Amino acid sequence: MTRTVAWVQTHTRAPMGQQHHETELQRALHDVADADWDFDTCTVGPLRTGTGARVRMPLRAVHSAPHGYARMAGSLAYGGADLAHRFDLRLPPRLGREVVTVHDLPPLRFDDEGALPRWAAASARRAAFVICPSEFAAAELRSLLGVERVRVVPNGVGRAFRDAEPDGNGLGRFVLHAGGATKRKNLAALADAWRDVAASHDDVQLVLCGPEDARRDRLFARLPRVQSLDLLPPQRVASLMRSAAAVVVPSRYEGFGLPALEGLAAGAPVVAARAGALPEVCGDAAVLVEPDAEGIARGLRTVLADTELARRLRADGPRRAESFTWERAAQATLAVYEEALA
Repeated sequence: MTRTVAWVQTHTRAPMGQQHHETELQRALHDVADADWDFDTCTVGPLRTGTGARVRMPLRAVHSAPHGYARMAGSLAYGGADLAHRFDLRLPPRLGREVVTVHDLPPLRFDDEGALPRWAAASARRAAFVICPSEFAAAELRSLLGVERVRVVPNGVGRAFRDAEPDGNGLGRFVLHAGGATKRKNLAALADAWRDVAASHDDVQLVLCGPEDARRDRLFARLPRVQSLDLLPPQRVASLMRSAAAVVVPSRYEGFGLPALEGLAAGAPVVAARAGALPEVCGDAAVLVEPDAEGIARGLRTVLADTELARRLRADGPRRAESFTWERAAQATLAVYEEALA
């Protein structure tokens, strides 16, 4: 008997990590699922024309509506699949059976991360299961939303990072940061740390890549040897990581931390904050530091000066990353589907 699953995802621009997760996991699910599974993607966007979304609805109004109205909107939009998988907690729920992916809950921890719909907690508690990428994220769901039916499915890392070829493109020796610029990404502490590192290592520059952001520009505008490459395709990021003297992930809050795992897979020495899910992902294959300027600077100086440590990290990182594959994530997600439909 064929089981149908509606993949419900936002058509508006999602964070980089979320977009990558949806693309890679869905590709892997198609690869590992047998013929008894039928998947259908439903993209949801605002009412304005030209969005390209399959379903358009007044999302702001739905976000402020009572839970029951939101469920009716979701039911009308997503069709009659046996199971709906919402890839974003901000998308309206439906009346039928569903699972929800929640990467983390930054809107409840930081004032620059937007807000959740008024029914977000109720819809998460009502779902058959909530899928999280880490034990840290699962603890956040239990603590902040009162969700008990949580299943942890770690993210994977793609072949682009495992098989990356070095390509510094004339950058010389550099430290790489790849990611966003909201408060939780902790770029203010990285900027303060870089003043220290740049003073003691005049042969190294800091390379930043991520979506254009005025906050990032202000923080690093007057600092020595900083280059911004803006948003790059994954293959280019992978090559930069492979070439980097270090990849730094200073975030104070991550539900998983894909840049850290990608750095490990690419064989870069990773310096990551001892915060959120980063210790869970990195294990002992990275240098874990306190998420303040002093800790970040100390970690970077250590990796840049200790060639034996850097060599060990370049070997340990790919071994650590071997256990994180999209195939395993897809198999674990199918198991959640089975459990939800049982």
